[in-house]
Amino acid sequence: MGGANGVTDFTTRTVTVRTDMPDAARVKTLAHELAHIVLGHESRGGDGLHRGMSEVEAESVATMVTAAFGMDTSGYTVRYVARWSATVDERDPVEVVRGTGERARRTALAFLDTLPEPRTGDGAPVTAPRPASTRAATNHA
Repeated sequence: MGGANGVTDFTTRTVTVRTDMPDAARVKTLAHELAHIVLGHESRGGDGLHRGMSEVEAESVATMVTAAFGMDTSGYTVRYVARWSATVDERDPVEVVRGTGERARRTALAFLDTLPEPRTGDGAPVTAPRPASTRAATNHA
């Protein structure tokens, strides 16, 4: 797989994930690769979407999806997003992340709505502090 944790074959719409990783890493990688398909990245390359943008989008979706189940992927994700966001020509990496955030958020929520398993979190990063209003609403749910 050329050193990648997972690959997407857009022609067959299949995903392959390395088997020599911990289960949590495999789940996050599967979510990342499926996000490429759901986000339509195979067809967006021709419309000017930079690969760095598509990687940031897919990783952001995977992070939100796994966070909804209590998984903390920040140890890998922060470096991955930082590396890819810095490859987008003439764009500040922070702008890249901000520019992909809403689309990634909507996609993650739609993705979560298709899963039968109950969520254990609200999709906020596990290590991020929550505002008091969010904590109160979550405690009463």
